[in-house]
Amino acid sequence: MILADFQKKAVDSLTKSFLTLWQTNNYQLPLVFKAPTGAGKTIMMAEFLRTLDGNYHFDDDKAYIWISFGGDDSYLQSKEKLYKYFNNGTDMTLRDKNDLSLKELPKNNIFFINWSKIKSSTKDGKVLRKESELTSGDYGVFDEFIINTKNKRDLILIIDEAHTETSTTLAEEVIDLINPRIIIKVTATPKNIPNGSDLVNHKAGYVEVLEDEVINSGLIKKSLIIQTQEEIETIQNQNLSEDELMVELAIKKREELQKIYKEQNFDINPLVLIQLPSDMNEKEEVTTNKKLVVLKYLKQRSVLDEEIAIWLSNEKKNLDFITSNNNEVNFMLFKVAPATGWDCPRASILVMFREIKSPSFHTQIIGRIKRMPEAKHYENEVLNKAYIYTNYNKSHIRDIKEANENKLPIYFTKLKDVISQITLQSVYYNRVDFNTLSPETMWQKYMLNTLDKYKNKIEEKIDFDVFNISNKIVVDATISSFDGFIVQLKQKANETNFAFSRNDIEKLYNLLCFEELEKQENDTAKYNPSRSWSALKEALNVWFNKRLKIHREKFYLIIVNDLLKNDSFLKVVINEALIGFRKEYEIKLKEKDGKEIVNVTIPQNELSFTDDFEELEVTKNVYERFFNRKKYKGKENEEDFIKFLEVQENILWWHKQNDSGKENFAIEYFDSQENKERLFYPDFLIMTKENKLFIVDTKKGDTAKSIETKNKAEALQKWIRENQKNYDFGIFGGIVIFEYPVWKINSNKIYEYKLEEFNKLIFN
Repeated sequence: MILADFQKKAVDSLTKSFLTLWQTNNYQLPLVFKAPTGAGKTIMMAEFLRTLDGNYHFDDDKAYIWISFGGDDSYLQSKEKLYKYFNNGTDMTLRDKNDLSLKELPKNNIFFINWSKIKSSTKDGKVLRKESELTSGDYGVFDEFIINTKNKRDLILIIDEAHTETSTTLAEEVIDLINPRIIIKVTATPKNIPNGSDLVNHKAGYVEVLEDEVINSGLIKKSLIIQTQEEIETIQNQNLSEDELMVELAIKKREELQKIYKEQNFDINPLVLIQLPSDMNEKEEVTTNKKLVVLKYLKQRSVLDEEIAIWLSNEKKNLDFITSNNNEVNFMLFKVAPATGWDCPRASILVMFREIKSPSFHTQIIGRIKRMPEAKHYENEVLNKAYIYTNYNKSHIRDIKEANENKLPIYFTKLKDVISQITLQSVYYNRVDFNTLSPETMWQKYMLNTLDKYKNKIEEKIDFDVFNISNKIVVDATISSFDGFIVQLKQKANETNFAFSRNDIEKLYNLLCFEELEKQENDTAKYNPSRSWSALKEALNVWFNKRLKIHREKFYLIIVNDLLKNDSFLKVVINEALIGFRKEYEIKLKEKDGKEIVNVTIPQNELSFTDDFEELEVTKNVYERFFNRKKYKGKENEEDFIKFLEVQENILWWHKQNDSGKENFAIEYFDSQENKERLFYPDFLIMTKENKLFIVDTKKGDTAKSIETKNKAEALQKWIRENQKNYDFGIFGGIVIFEYPVWKINSNKIYEYKLEEFNKLIFN
């Protein structure tokens, strides 16, 4: 393969910088290699490694670790590219995880692995990073492989797509394990560029390939075109929805490009990439619905099934040979798959649906439509451009970080009217956290009081006659620099209006609550937005619904419409509540010590659940509808126990507790492993027709045998003995296990896991 002039220049610079850093004899020195998507980073790295291998002045005992941060198999793509390139001659051997049996990496060998394979929190990571029968010591097979290697030779770490996850604790842990002499960070968008002092003092290196150099070489397109106002207006005459509009514009552009390619006798079939939304807090069915909208419209436009590829986690279709220039597939639907490590130069058009919950342009995705199909520019300039059709707007082109734990409430339930309440003495540990809108009950009460205070002004200043909210779609922009995409887009793009869908209104509402917390400048009004936005939203929901008697679909429009305004009155009220709540909360906390003895009842307020939960059809639960978390340890065992409870004639009701919170019944026990007092939240409260309360905790397998279970079980029996006389109903309880064919309970004062210590569980 013949390298372009800019590629040769980059390789020379890399080699010079690397050797300079190597001579310092220091470790973990960063060498940042910045090159635009489409510049041929992998090929340049291959030539750089080949050059080092052929440098007889650099024959040190070293080996290379190549970590990719793209898709699960991106490291194999890199390995394949290097293998093809090295056919030109090198004695470097390319290895991957199938070679871990070697126990060490030989001299000048390159070991390829993907980050997801060694990240200890993943399934693969747990296999490769944990002790097993494959290892001789206390390390996982990957760890042992690295340790054995670095005991014999120096390591060089190459991080491909280094803008991703390299600053996390887990990544730093892996880097420390490898402890390389030099870390070569390869990326189009580096997060950290070495400062001048570190470069001068040889503490770091930096090599950059300029985008203009790559464009002039013909490898990537000259510019990027965002849909024009004229195109929008033309299509609007067809009365299409916003979603259909984006697809229709892409279809027309693909037809235009295809016609030109044929007229110029180029055997190239242009591909349209259609990115479905992948919001962090998005219900899967929303993505599915968006997919169905797209597929329905493509079918309506007479697009055949074999012309459509799908690349989703749960569905893959027509992907074979899709990167070939003359492949018959015309459209590919995806969410995030092609972001990194995927090359398809015939892809020239991108449909990008806005992700309201996390509104940021994915520049790595844009890189997928940068490449030229034949690594050269054409006489017709239309073919030298990339095209985007999107419903993003300029005001939301930025990064917003969210936590996965805060999901949108979508299910509701309440306590059955026939349930007679019980009160139990419980323990609660106060955790001073001035950075969260918690406890939610205290916050909600304060927020409602603040809204009540301004009720008349709210009704006066807020527009209640809102029927729709428009979205400003980015149009009419030509981007000449891919690296400066966001800046240019904000400067050059115009906008046109389209009405939000109901689903997008709700997502926008979530975002606005998040932003309202994020942007606070007053220290007393600052709360963690990721952990507090849902509490803010819920308080607004309750007030508009309960106080003003407005239906959810209507007050969502009212709230969103006001929060979007610069002179929003709700923002004034929210700000006052945030400041005032902190002052009240601080006073309350100062009045209390670290531990409280509290009386708890079964929560009877309307409860909300997120899409992390699913509804179970039961009849004896205390709530009108019962929702259980979709995934957690012990789920199968607990749900088997619920089935057992449902068929017990003598049971009046049962209640499954949460494992935290002041509103849930807890017992204090001593954690002998951590040597401190902790709280134990038993799984189930069960009331019988004979006025007996059973407090039980379900266990299965080794958990029933643990010292922690023993400590909890004995604490429960102690609580029952000490509190029995305080209640007008009988109290029983213990650890419950399933021993075929029956459920058994251990209610002994001293807990031991012996089957003879467990008795058949009978509710009488």
